[in-house]
Amino acid sequence: MVVEIKKVKKFAMIAGLLLVVIVAANIFWSGQSFKEPLNTSDNVPEKVATPVEKNINPVDYRSEADFFAQYRLQREQSRSRELQVLQELARNEEQGKTSREAASMKIMRIMEDMEKEMKAENLVKSRGIEECVIISEAGMSTVVIKGSRAAVNEDEIKDLVGAVLKLDENQICMVFRNTEQYNNKARTF
Repeated sequence: MVVEIKKVKKFAMIAGLLLVVIVAANIFWSGQSFKEPLNTSDNVPEKVATPVEKNINPVDYRSEADFFAQYRLQREQSRSRELQVLQELARNEEQGKTSREAASMKIMRIMEDMEKEMKAENLVKSRGIEECVIISEAGMSTVVIKGSRAAVNEDEIKDLVGAVLKLDENQICMVFRNTEQYNNKARTF
């Protein structure tokens, strides 16, 4: 029995470290890509090539609308990797019942978080906001909205998001991305 507990602890530690490395790498990778300044003066093409012709991912950071799509894509990829590891743990018969149950519970929590974020994003959009993403973390949430602060009733948005995510108003941070500002910078060659 002692040997089995040691195996479970060792496997749980390895799996935990793997998850930490994956999450840290994803945070570092996504954080770097959003902070890089956009320099359009050096790469103005003669002919506009399609993403397939350029052999690149069709979603890049050249337009403001792509920020929202790219963030959602990265969030999905990160969660998919995490869910895959957890599903393997939950299916592994060599793991103890407690470890399998813990992995199953974590899967359920992730699925619930995904559903809550989607509901909250759709509620925000239902108030006339063109685009938004919600970055939900334990005890804190950030709402990134396409547009300016003047066009949005922040209290109403915080109330909507808070009700879905079960957070207080002071646990919700609002970030505004003014697309006109970014588009004007991109147009100056």
